[in-house]
Amino acid sequence: MIIEKGRQFNSKILLFGEYALMAGSKALSIPFDKFYGQLLFKGKGRKSTHYSVKYLEEYLNFLNQNNFDKYLDTATFREDLSDGLIFETNIPISYGLGSSGAIVASIYDAYANYKSSNYKELKHLFASMESFYHGKSSGLDPLVSYTNELILLNSNENIQSLDLPSVNMEGTIFILDTLHSGETQPLVNWFLKEMNNPYFSGQVRDVLTPLNNEIINHLIAGSLVHNMKLIKSLSQFTYDHLHKMIPEKIKEIWAAGLNSESFYLKLCGSGGGGMMLGFTTDYDGIKNILNDHNLHCVMHF
Repeated sequence: MIIEKGRQFNSKILLFGEYALMAGSKALSIPFDKFYGQLLFKGKGRKSTHYSVKYLEEYLNFLNQNNFDKYLDTATFREDLSDGLIFETNIPISYGLGSSGAIVASIYDAYANYKSSNYKELKHLFASMESFYHGKSSGLDPLVSYTNELILLNSNENIQSLDLPSVNMEGTIFILDTLHSGETQPLVNWFLKEMNNPYFSGQVRDVLTPLNNEIINHLIAGSLVHNMKLIKSLSQFTYDHLHKMIPEKIKEIWAAGLNSESFYLKLCGSGGGGMMLGFTTDYDGIKNILNDHNLHCVMHF
């Protein structure tokens, strides 16, 4: 018999932000319910992808060593681990879909001494809790997973929950599977090192950041489908300046989209593997072109 410990928590997709967020840009992230995870007590003989008791014990030790017992009932967490608690999930690991964010959200929901409704407080706490996985976290992924809402993070740390307008619906955002996982920290380290280069940091500050913000504004206003040239510019910028984040076997497809103007790709998270995000006004037409890469429709705009 399976005993659930709280509800399911969805994966997330960072539509816009990624590396620009480190330079003061806005970020826009949404929950994605095709992939999810849940704390539960494993039944005998049950086989599924999950974070084992041993793995969760390591995380519990991190929480205790960093005084999270002020916020979480870590004693009950330990008792539940002794009873076979696991985190069962279908979220691919190291794919840019927020697997660690879903774990953090689940554990907070199950064991918080006090559940805050203040998004800024939650984001700050989640950032500290998720640092076990990434070394440094914005806290945005767990916040999206926990609230199950579309979240806009402004450059001034103002956090908003939004509903996108249901107009036009002529465009499609999809994810494309690169068929291998990526590693976040080496790519983040590369980016931070490159930011010491005045030319590179100038491009991020003067080109990428305003472009990212303009796209977010159009998406929120429901006018992005009429401004696909902005998506093309973002895709081209990534191809030219963040090429290290694009897997070699995806670069040809990426360039094909730019050249044909039938679809445009961008990073989904840190890149290097996992999922890539795509934008098109002809989703049915590009399925045959990209049919080797396990496409999933995320939303229409």
